[in-house]
Amino acid sequence: MEALNKYKETREKLFNQAGISPKSNFATVNDSDVKKVHYLELGSGKPLILIHGGLSHSSEWFPMLKQLSNHFHLFVVDRPGHGLTDPINYTNIDYEKSSINFIHSFMDSVGLQKASLLGNSMGGYFAICFGMSYPERVDKLLLIGAPAGMNRWVPLMLRLLGTKGINKLLAKTFAKPSISNLKMVHRQILVASINQLPEVYFENCYHHMLLPEVMVAHRTMLENVLTIRGWKAKYYLTDRLNQLEIPAHFIWGDQDAFEKYDTGLQKAKKIKAYTFKVVENAGHCPWLDRPGECSSLIIGKMYE
Repeated sequence: MEALNKYKETREKLFNQAGISPKSNFATVNDSDVKKVHYLELGSGKPLILIHGGLSHSSEWFPMLKQLSNHFHLFVVDRPGHGLTDPINYTNIDYEKSSINFIHSFMDSVGLQKASLLGNSMGGYFAICFGMSYPERVDKLLLIGAPAGMNRWVPLMLRLLGTKGINKLLAKTFAKPSISNLKMVHRQILVASINQLPEVYFENCYHHMLLPEVMVAHRTMLENVLTIRGWKAKYYLTDRLNQLEIPAHFIWGDQDAFEKYDTGLQKAKKIKAYTFKVVENAGHCPWLDRPGECSSLIIGKMYE
């Protein structure tokens, strides 16, 4: 209970600094591996679902929420096992099917027949998989940061965390929840610079990691999709991108640690219709480095 209260407390402080007051809601979903999904809701207009990255939670979008909510009705979900959504153990789960069912059941639960999807990293994987399966339910597909599944190569840190045995040992050392470790991870694989991120952001991320069962979801998710060599072949998306019937709009940091923008562009060209914008001085979560520019790019694509 203390971890939950600290998470909510630091989230409120973070949102206050960002000048936003989103509603904290829960949706009861069917046909998903979880039954209760937490999401933040704010703004009005066209619906836009924000799907966060692999080891994160809905709070990570904080720098863009005020600007985006001036234009759109935002649904900022916590993916299964993350944030305040129900816990999950990904052992023996079909990860692609699970990701598709999650978005489908969430949209049904909140009454969205069609919406735009904005996904980062693992959230990008969710968005692409759903877009290939249900193109009629996606208005705009926006992918910010290298989507998971488009590159077999993954940073060593994550490959080790996805290796059984090794990951439990690392969980007691450099992967142990701490603010200093979170800052190290951000420096190495998530952003170009942490200097513009407020301390309360890292405090909120830290208390997120302390929530019950969050680390189980993180560990089993990585075990499910990775080997020590990288992303599993059965979840690889690049060879299937030509099946995507809807346009995909990429926003890619020039310092993305998961894949260089030039090879990302070559893969994006497999899609029938795409756009590709590089954000300078930005990492894997480019809006944490350049929130104003990223917000403007998203707004521009949504209005096209």
